[in-house]
Amino acid sequence: MPERQFANRSLLLLIIVVVFAMGYLYYSRSIQPGQLSVVPPPITDKDALAMFRDLIIDFSILDDTRFKSLRVFGESPVRPGVTGKRDIFAPF
Repeated sequence: MPERQFANRSLLLLIIVVVFAMGYLYYSRSIQPGQLSVVPPPITDKDALAMFRDLIIDFSILDDTRFKSLRVFGESPVRPGVTGKRDIFAPF
């Protein structure tokens, strides 16, 4: 009787292994790696900065009295200090 149980368990284990192997082979063949199509950028003028050739920057805003009246408050540059709590689990 114990030999028969051993044979049944062995046969069941063999069937399970074969089913998993077949499932792995089926799914590994059906899955195709993703393929992305890479579209090259459109080829335009070779000098891409040519559109900035006629760029005019108006610096008259720097001569405005509102700009000149701006002041710096506090220390500059800012010196970093000790921040935060030493013990983050403290109740205070």
